[in-house]
Amino acid sequence: MMKLYSLFVMVICVFCLNIFSVRADDTHTVLTLKNNSDQPQQLIAEIRSDEKLKAYPNPVSKGGLLTIEIPSNRTDLTLFLYNTVGKVVQTFKITDQKMEFNVPDISGIYLLRFVEKQKVVAVEKIVVRE
Repeated sequence: MMKLYSLFVMVICVFCLNIFSVRADDTHTVLTLKNNSDQPQQLIAEIRSDEKLKAYPNPVSKGGLLTIEIPSNRTDLTLFLYNTVGKVVQTFKITDQKMEFNVPDISGIYLLRFVEKQKVVAVEKIVVRE
């Protein structure tokens, strides 16, 4: 069982590395989408490290409550929850600095994509466990 889980995690990591490249320093994080063209598509506007969005607890039990905290300078965010095959599982409109929602009843790895004014401002990985 542990070998199967390790293989699954490795496949997901390779998948994500093939799709995204991340560049970070002390003050900025930039995520770009790799594609077949010569010009990568930038997905995330540069954000300062002290403006981090928080999602906890991580890992979370399946069907459990996940808390999202956003910085006060972010307004009118939309949150998309993706499964590992890229399907949108849930969508939320965030208007407060803190929100809570129940994660799916299926264990696995999910991505939270935070969008503000049609720009992705952050992506977080969430693990939903048994």
